[in-house]
Amino acid sequence: MDQLTPIENMPTRQLLEYLRRARKFGGWYSPHGANARFGYGIRQLKTELATREHVPNKLEARAKRQAVARTS
Repeated sequence: MDQLTPIENMPTRQLLEYLRRARKFGGWYSPHGANARFGYGIRQLKTELATREHVPNKLEARAKRQAVARTS
């Protein structure tokens, strides 16, 4: 595979995972393996994520579910 999926078409959680991996692997990440010619850089991922709605982390999601359960 020679091209990457356009970053605008990816789900937010997938971009967050790519950002985590890019930080781990030295500033960029390619879902096609370390020898791939194309990848996503931290700056590119962060720029796109800045345009997205907030995704709650585990604790935030739990608190939200508990609040809904209390009101039901």
